[in-house]
Amino acid sequence: MYANFKSFLFQMIPGYCVSDLVYLGVIVFIIAGFLSSKKWTPFFASVIFALVFKLLDLLVLNQSANILVEQFLHMIVLPFALTILYSKRS
Repeated sequence: MYANFKSFLFQMIPGYCVSDLVYLGVIVFIIAGFLSSKKWTPFFASVIFALVFKLLDLLVLNQSANILVEQFLHMIVLPFALTILYSKRS
């Protein structure tokens, strides 16, 4: 059931593989940014979402640790860069 939900989610997002993960991380970052007025909260929301998402992949889909770490980093690198650039601006 989780694999079906994950494939359905990635079919709705335009792109392929790595770009899907980047888009998903940025979508969570933007939604959390609208809901919070603090600088680091959207990034932490993206990290928590990526951790939960990758832990489900590990437990349910039995993916290897190397792939999980790489995909986790793809999900949080752009929100981290945006957070750093925004915090330097203020």
